[in-house]
Amino acid sequence: MKNYTIFKKRNGQSFKAIGEIYALNFIEAKKQFAKQMTDDNWNKSNNVVWLTKENDGVQTGWYDFNSGCLSYNENTEKYDPNEAKNFLMVTEKRY
Repeated sequence: MKNYTIFKKRNGQSFKAIGEIYALNFIEAKKQFAKQMTDDNWNKSNNVVWLTKENDGVQTGWYDFNSGCLSYNENTEKYDPNEAKNFLMVTEKRY
């Protein structure tokens, strides 16, 4: 197990250590960080939704609908994937 430092940076600022994650490896640390971020955002927003590629036509992940109004196509019953990128908080996609 190893400690992974979490850094925060805003425009014009330097990186600042704000916490740590204790995990088996970096992949597990990223998963834990994503879960913590999702849980934290869920507590701050009452309009976070899980959308999938199959059902909604967008990259699978958590989307924050409090940040605006995402267009929904009634004919295709899908969201506009290009517009959806602006609302995506946490993705299931691996890089």
